[in-house]
Amino acid sequence: MMTQMVSVGEETGKLDEMLLRVGDHLSMEVDYTIRNLSTLIEPMLLSVIFGMVLFLALALFLPMWDMVKFAQGGR
Repeated sequence: MMTQMVSVGEETGKLDEMLLRVGDHLSMEVDYTIRNLSTLIEPMLLSVIFGMVLFLALALFLPMWDMVKFAQGGR
């Protein structure tokens, strides 16, 4: 697309305007892609954080539950 826009700009004598349009278009594409990428990554990051919190909670509570069982006589 950029080569076509440059060739049209050269033919019409308005290369600077075409390059500005191409720059604006590419900038909008990058913004759109980044917005979509962050929307897709967010649930994965939440899942990873949930997994880490769950792991830490289990690492703290499982030894306590084992000590309670041991103190009650191993039932």
